[in-house]
Amino acid sequence: MKLSTRIGIVATVLAVFGGTIAFLSAGAETVAQTAAVRWESAAQCKSCHEDVFAEWQGSHHQIAYTNPEVRALSDDFRKEECMDCHLPRPLAVTGFGKRTLPRRTHFDEGVSCISCHLAADGGILARNDRPEVPCKPRASEAFLAADTCASCHNQHGTTDQWRASHYFKQGTDCAACHMPAVTRTRQDGSTRLGRRHVYDGCHDPATLRSAGKWDVTRDGDELVLALTNVGAGHNFPTEERHRAVDMLYRFVTVAGTGDWQRAWRFRMPYRDEMEPINPGNQPGENTQLPAGATKAIRVPIPADATAVEARLWYRLTPFCGDDDPRSTLLEERKVELR
Repeated sequence: MKLSTRIGIVATVLAVFGGTIAFLSAGAETVAQTAAVRWESAAQCKSCHEDVFAEWQGSHHQIAYTNPEVRALSDDFRKEECMDCHLPRPLAVTGFGKRTLPRRTHFDEGVSCISCHLAADGGILARNDRPEVPCKPRASEAFLAADTCASCHNQHGTTDQWRASHYFKQGTDCAACHMPAVTRTRQDGSTRLGRRHVYDGCHDPATLRSAGKWDVTRDGDELVLALTNVGAGHNFPTEERHRAVDMLYRFVTVAGTGDWQRAWRFRMPYRDEMEPINPGNQPGENTQLPAGATKAIRVPIPADATAVEARLWYRLTPFCGDDDPRSTLLEERKVELR
């Protein structure tokens, strides 16, 4: 073989080899760029989503692990199963709607952007595909479904309660009430429709008051106290067994005002409670009020009663009194009887 031919062959091989190396290098650079950001903290989201971050900061999702109430009830998380939902790993990793698992990082972030938005492959899940923005979110129907909430909030049956209600049948989901639509402004000045990330619920008096319609009336010789669940897409109260709603009353007579009496308590009891919640209940009976349901209690009116006062209370724990900050007075009524 001539020397010139050999040189040509070697040059061709080197050219092909060089092109292959360049192609592989470019591919490796692309992969490196794609995997350059490891999303692991809500702090990474703040620069682009300042308004959402500000809403989440201080919310009961953000303080899920540091909340003193939670620390007390979980015996400072010695009840380790509580960590599953109060410090969860990304829900998509364990599976939407499935039991969560705890993480051991970023304790002050509780339930964070990463908990809900991080995909199993390390990408970001959202409502729309946005490949042009830094986190490159992609649309996910699974992420938008109620099972995302169920991962934590069905531990006490809240999502099942919603599925049994008319809200489920009409297509009203968790986000419709707890993450209402808001208009957000992008950095370029344009606007888009988003969701509020405060998650108003049992710690918000306005949300609590919107859940029930309360009537206090006289029917002959009886006082009727009736509560209807008109605004909650699940039982009222829901979630933890220590939540309670109380209907109280006291009669006013010529001789003076009587003591407060509890007409009815709405609550899910602890498993080891042996005493019924209300007279006539069975031990362990759940007295929460389902969506759309009404509970009416009739009380005999004393002959010397001139008026009756009534109050509707929401309690974060059934073991606190009216003066406790964990009790919220929802409504107060007075009905003249003479």
